[in-house]
Amino acid sequence: MKPADLARLFASEGPRLLRRLRRFRGRVAEEDVVQSAFAKMLEVDMSGIADPRAYLARLVRNLAVDEVRHQERVRVASVTDEDLEALLAKRPGPYDRLDLTPEEMLIAGERFAHMTAVVLGLPERERKALVLFKFGGLSHEEIGARLGVSRHSVPGLLARALAKCAKAMAAFEDGALKEIAHEMETKRKDR
Repeated sequence: MKPADLARLFASEGPRLLRRLRRFRGRVAEEDVVQSAFAKMLEVDMSGIADPRAYLARLVRNLAVDEVRHQERVRVASVTDEDLEALLAKRPGPYDRLDLTPEEMLIAGERFAHMTAVVLGLPERERKALVLFKFGGLSHEEIGARLGVSRHSVPGLLARALAKCAKAMAAFEDGALKEIAHEMETKRKDR
């Protein structure tokens, strides 16, 4: 497309495209997305495109969706081991003590067995990605190469695996707390 034609298209369609991007509610920089779309239009052979306005609208929508997906991947990937260690340092866990009671050791063993079963029950790609990332220390690129997927899909695999693990841990903890509360209630009644 010629720059002069593109300038006319920008003047007529730019404001409409900016309004359409409002539905993303600030999750994308509307002006940047529109500018990227017009820059891509310079690279495209428009001879095979029947309706440049419709093509441009679809291009803007796709770029905005890509941007939102990218932000989600970055948000997942931005949690580092140091962040996790800092979080654990602020809140001592049951394993920070060396004087665990037999009951606490039993619960820790059950928790480990439960989470092992959860990880083993994950879909194969999610399980392998999680193990390679958390225990192998591999980068997203290395994991992608081993699994035969793009490095961009690895954060999604990890996010799904971690979400399932977190949900399973919460269910376990909820069940363990209910069990302990029931045991304490039973002991209190027996007195």
